[in-house]
Amino acid sequence: MVKQLLRGWKVVPLWLKVAPMIVLLAGLPLLQAYLEHHRPDLVPLMRHAYYLPLFMASVLFGLRGGLLCALAISFNFFEDVVGQRSVDLTQRLYMAAGVGVYFLVGGVTGFLVDREKREAQRLKHMQEMAALGQAAAALAHEMKTPLIAIGGFAQQIYRTLEDDHPHRAKLKIIVDQVAHMEQLMREVLDYARPMQLRLERAYLREVVEEARSLASLFAEQSGVSLELELPPQPVEALIDKGRLRQVLLNLMQNAIQASPRGARVIVSTAREGDFGLITVGDQGCGIAAEDLARIFNPFFTTKRQGTGLGLAVAQKIVQAHGGGIESRSAPGQGSSFTVRLPLAGPAEPTAPAA
Repeated sequence: MVKQLLRGWKVVPLWLKVAPMIVLLAGLPLLQAYLEHHRPDLVPLMRHAYYLPLFMASVLFGLRGGLLCALAISFNFFEDVVGQRSVDLTQRLYMAAGVGVYFLVGGVTGFLVDREKREAQRLKHMQEMAALGQAAAALAHEMKTPLIAIGGFAQQIYRTLEDDHPHRAKLKIIVDQVAHMEQLMREVLDYARPMQLRLERAYLREVVEEARSLASLFAEQSGVSLELELPPQPVEALIDKGRLRQVLLNLMQNAIQASPRGARVIVSTAREGDFGLITVGDQGCGIAAEDLARIFNPFFTTKRQGTGLGLAVAQKIVQAHGGGIESRSAPGQGSSFTVRLPLAGPAEPTAPAA
């Protein structure tokens, strides 16, 4: 019943909602003037009626509407507070306090309404993203099998062709693009599926060195120096080595791509209380402030060939460990990403160690 009433209220035209508020704001001062001359005993009671348009303005227009309506109401008491009427000081203070209450009620009500609207919009956005993720996961699952078949047969044909065959270059493009689509499908499924970890005690430096060995060829081809700064005292944590290696490989590749030739990408580990830290820093052009707030959003990317899911998947993996990723960047000063992991593992382990 309540939901039906709310739906009906949403379809009511705005002017029809505003009209009663305007009528009250215009009629209540006239009623107040009449009662002051004929029934002054009812004036204090009548002043409470100003809360009706005040609540209506706050509900319709939020904080701004509530404060503007309170300002309009306060004009009716201007002469009583600072005017020339023969009113004693106590009465003036009483009227000023009443005006202050109007502003307080309008401000608080409008603030709560605005917050509720923002929360409703956020919830709606999350529901839309969840529906989009489910649709993308289903699509990726259906496309994975034919893509594997296309890529496998294309690679077989490519290997059998002579180097000077006229279609060899075109077939290489097909193989590369299918591999790119397969990578996209894997990232979509990784992001959409529930994260399951296979936890074990391991040193962070081991995972960092494994990820560096995987990214070293790409760094060499890009002309970037990939360097490690590891403390003499190793940092041990309860982690999923494979998943964490996936996170670090993604961060290293991003740092290498963002760095000019001859630059350095530095990967370091440290311990901070009960947390282990892994930082990947580059000497690239940095990330714009408006993009820095969105880099972990799924499908957001500034790369021409990027999928926009690498950092989103990395953040999901780290959060499954009970940690988080902190990003810092400034245009022209490079970027750094710090993975913060609890040494004791997540509060609720998702799966036992293999």
